[in-house]
Amino acid sequence: MKTYIIAEIGINHEGLLSRSKKLIKIAKLAGANAVKFQLFEPETLASDKSKKTNDQNKLMKKETLFDMWKRVKLSSDELLILKKYAKKNNIDFFCSVFDFPSLEIVKKLKINTIKIASSDITDIPLLKKIAKTKMKIFLSTGMASLKEINKALKILGKNKLTLLHCVSLYPCPLNKANIKRMIKLKKKFNVKIGYSDHCEGIDASLIAINNGASVIEKHFTDDKKRKGADHKLSADFSDLKQIVEYSNSKDTIMGDGIINPKKDELNMRKFARKSLFYDKDLNYKQKIKFEDIKIRRPFGEMEPIKIYSIINKKLKQSVKKGEIVKKKHFM
Repeated sequence: MKTYIIAEIGINHEGLLSRSKKLIKIAKLAGANAVKFQLFEPETLASDKSKKTNDQNKLMKKETLFDMWKRVKLSSDELLILKKYAKKNNIDFFCSVFDFPSLEIVKKLKINTIKIASSDITDIPLLKKIAKTKMKIFLSTGMASLKEINKALKILGKNKLTLLHCVSLYPCPLNKANIKRMIKLKKKFNVKIGYSDHCEGIDASLIAINNGASVIEKHFTDDKKRKGADHKLSADFSDLKQIVEYSNSKDTIMGDGIINPKKDELNMRKFARKSLFYDKDLNYKQKIKFEDIKIRRPFGEMEPIKIYSIINKKLKQSVKKGEIVKKKHFM
């Protein structure tokens, strides 16, 4: 089964409707299955006094976290426009929701899939509200313990849920991507599993695909050099296209596992396999010695192992050096 690829636009639109549309369009051109935006009330994610991480301080020296969230917030009218634009471009559209008002907007806009961010896996009131919607859910597990994941799954159920392995570092160093955690989560909870990739580059996504991820969520931008919270760790068009192409080819490359060669490979035997040839001129009734025979390509009538069956046999006819050995040559 091909991996479902989500282009996480998140807030890389920087609050601009025009850029949001551009990102949807190029995500589709890159082959993504879905685009995802983040829907929130700014006061849910920050206050005027919220502290920034070291990376956020470097990226937003003058802007507060609250002001940043306020600047990049999309209205319900803008989301409706983007939903329609995604439909026009034949790509799935959904959102992460961070609070009750955002959930109500998603319900109002009839968006049938939502993402629960790693930060909200312990927001039990929000999870209970989401559970009542019967929507398809992607649940991210960054920072979460087994106990916390188990509690969230009991509330949400497993029927329409995909669990996403995630490491909540931005960017996440490759040596901390911990793809084995994704594999263990699948075995532990017996649910559909995927990976939300915050690493720079695409290596972690490709390794996750190799290890059974049914979903890859990767932050997406039109320019990784843009200033902003997530651009540096995002995939651009070329990166996303490579992820999609790799996902599409994976099953074909893996094949069916049948050990015996297929017909087209069997045809190669006549070119690649060896057989028996005479290594010197030999006369009628002459006995064959081991040194009279050369084993080389191409494949002829007798496989190399047959050399033992013709030693000391007499020839019915004279043969020339380089001639292929045939059963009819012997008495």
